[in-house]
Amino acid sequence: MPLPDRTVFTSCQPRPTRPKVPTMSPKFPPDETENDPRYKAFVQQVVQYRTVYTLQDDEDYFAECPSEVYDDNLGEPEAVYCFWDNLEDTQACQHDEWQDYEIVEIPLVDFMEDILIGMDEDAHLVGVAFDEDLYGTEVEPVELLRDLLNEIRVQNQSHEYENYGKLRHYCDLWEQEIAAQNAPIIH
Repeated sequence: MPLPDRTVFTSCQPRPTRPKVPTMSPKFPPDETENDPRYKAFVQQVVQYRTVYTLQDDEDYFAECPSEVYDDNLGEPEAVYCFWDNLEDTQACQHDEWQDYEIVEIPLVDFMEDILIGMDEDAHLVGVAFDEDLYGTEVEPVELLRDLLNEIRVQNQSHEYENYGKLRHYCDLWEQEIAAQNAPIIH
C-alpha cells in the first residue's frame, strides 16, 4: 500500500508576511510526484549537481507562498517554502514580491540534513520546481528527503554522504509512523 502524502500541484503567489508555524492538516491526497516530470527532474538534477537554489530576503527567510490546499488549525494556508534545481528557474521567479530576494545556493548535504529535517520538525511544506508563473509542486519535507536519498542510491553516490544511513533511518521512522496512523483499529 503506498504511503499517503501531502503532495499537490499548486500555483501560488508570494505571501507578504510570514505565517505562524502551522499544525499539519489531516488531508492526504494520493502521491502525485510519481507522475510529475518537473518534480522528477528536480530530484535528479539536485542530486547530480549537489546544489539546491532558493530565494531569501534580507532577514534570511526563504521565499514562500501559501499552500493552495492545506490550511493550519486557524484556517490559514500553510507556508510552502520554495526551492529550485537550477539558477535560471530561480531567476525566473525573482519578480514581484520576490524581486528583492537574493539567490542562494545550498549544498545538497546541508539542504537534506538541516533544511528538510528542520522543515519537517516545524511542520512546513516544500515547494519545488516552480516556473515563472509560480506553478510548482508542494510536498512533505520527508517525502522529498526520501526521494533524494533514493536518487542518491540510483546515482551510486550514497558512499559520498556521511549521514546517508541516519537520513534513511529518519525517513524509515517517518514511514512507520504514517503506516501506524493509517493502520485499521482492531477491537
